[in-house]
Amino acid sequence: MDWIDIDLQEASYVGDYRVHVRYDNALEADIDFSDMLNHPFFRPLKDQKLFSQVQVNPQVRVLEWPGNIDMAPEITFERA
Repeated sequence: MDWIDIDLQEASYVGDYRVHVRYDNALEADIDFSDMLNHPFFRPLKDQKLFSQVQVNPQVRVLEWPGNIDMAPEITFERA
């Protein structure tokens, strides 16, 4: 299955550094991003208050957070 043909529909914060995602092909999963938070780009997301503000960008269908932080769609799909 190729992620490029599948749209991310919903995302919600579940706790710790986990996000529940749902795709238009009915795939759903809880994804743990805690292992990525030491990367300089994602380090601000160690603040769980900021991390909890995750949402789906409605135009490009990727996970995003305030501060221009987003997750590449292939990473999100692979982890799901």
